[in-house]
Amino acid sequence: MVGRTLADIRARLSELSVAVGPYRVVSARTGTPPLPVSGMQFPDRETAAEAASVATAYRSALRRYDPRLPVHDLIVCEGAFGTSAVSTASPSLPEYCHTIAGALFEVLSGRHRAVERAVMDSYLSAAEETENRERLCLAMLESMATALDTHLDPAEQADTLLDAAGQLPKKSPGPDPLRDALDALESAGLLDETAVEPAADGPGRRPRYVTLTNYRPSLSPSRCPVLPLVVELLRWTSVTPQVAEAERTDDGWRLLVSVAGDRPADGLSVVTAV
Repeated sequence: MVGRTLADIRARLSELSVAVGPYRVVSARTGTPPLPVSGMQFPDRETAAEAASVATAYRSALRRYDPRLPVHDLIVCEGAFGTSAVSTASPSLPEYCHTIAGALFEVLSGRHRAVERAVMDSYLSAAEETENRERLCLAMLESMATALDTHLDPAEQADTLLDAAGQLPKKSPGPDPLRDALDALESAGLLDETAVEPAADGPGRRPRYVTLTNYRPSLSPSRCPVLPLVVELLRWTSVTPQVAEAERTDDGWRLLVSVAGDRPADGLSVVTAV
């Protein structure tokens, strides 16, 4: 990007925010804090007002990649955390997709411009065929997964996805980061249900079979874009996972996932059914 990057803007928001504060920045229309101020709190009204201005600049910059990103009039709101005026509901599917896409575009624009261009060409082509906002946001993630899988070798994919995850808010790992990552995808609306089963053997460490019911990103009946799952896992662990043995089910996918894989590893952006 030319000028101030999305990473710069996010860094400024982090500087302004505090762990606990009485002020939030919310959408005047929905009453909820949109990307990139979701979950953020601020110490006083003046700081929150600056955060609103910074967040508006962020969303304007992100519109370079997707002109359909909703426009929110951002306002400062004071109140107890969790009230209706400052709801912390899970991000909508479009907001979640834009969060992941924005971080990836920042990395691609700095080192893989050909991949960035391939993503945009594919996405703009999809935009000519549908006006469904959720379908378009999914198309962006699918285009990214395809471009990374096509143009970058496994090691380059691993580095790119790790750097993208590092630009997103860090999540504190719990006892089961795979379960945490799957819950985040379900909350965002990328799938309906998940099931996790132990696997006797597989690539990497702690291999488990994961069933994704009604997983919405899709390239074909034989190719599953797993980029959102990998990025989400990296947000929790910062360790490259591995996804293998994709199997198409009647209502989704069954994957063999290792939270920690061996680099370089296939199955970071797209997995092909066996």
